[in-house]
Amino acid sequence: MAKEYGENWEGVELMIEYLQELRVRDGNQVKIINSHIFKEKYMTDDEIEEKKIQFSKKIRGIYSSDGKNLEIIDNIITEVR
Repeated sequence: MAKEYGENWEGVELMIEYLQELRVRDGNQVKIINSHIFKEKYMTDDEIEEKKIQFSKKIRGIYSSDGKNLEIIDNIITEVR
């Protein structure tokens, strides 16, 4: 069975997984908001920066709609595999 499983994956390109960690301060609390990004090809530095900006804006928008002011401490994207 394992041999058949291995044969089924021949020629298949696996997705590259990235983990995005957004560290934010909400009042006196520091929170980490995670997001996973899946791409067929490696992201360039410009693509990574664009993803960081998009995610930061999205999370800020969610919090501001609740009347909260969010301070972004750090925004990191790392390749998982």
